[in-house]
Amino acid sequence: MLVIFYSKAPLLANLPKTSPVFETRKRVLTNFLETAKERIKSLPFLKGFSFEILLQKILSKVRIFTLRTESRVSGWLESLRARAKKKDEDKKVKNDNYWEKLETEKDEKDLPR
Repeated sequence: MLVIFYSKAPLLANLPKTSPVFETRKRVLTNFLETAKERIKSLPFLKGFSFEILLQKILSKVRIFTLRTESRVSGWLESLRARAKKKDEDKKVKNDNYWEKLETEKDEKDLPR
């Protein structure tokens, strides 16, 4: 595997970094976005439109969504922890009764009939 890599390494080093196809696509996309942005700005009802304000609104809504989600998840974790704690306490109570029950049964067996 290494032999193949070392034999092909000079060939790979001579290849261009990007192909011209990708460069033209990139230029076309950026030109399209620039023209679309200019056309949107030239519309009469969007003269005072600001992309920064739009971005602020979107980011604040995303932040609110994540905070709500975090709050909901922390509530679920709290309820799971309470449920697990209750189960542990129930097991301890059952185990304590087990030994007392065993003693009473032993005492009952020891009594003469």
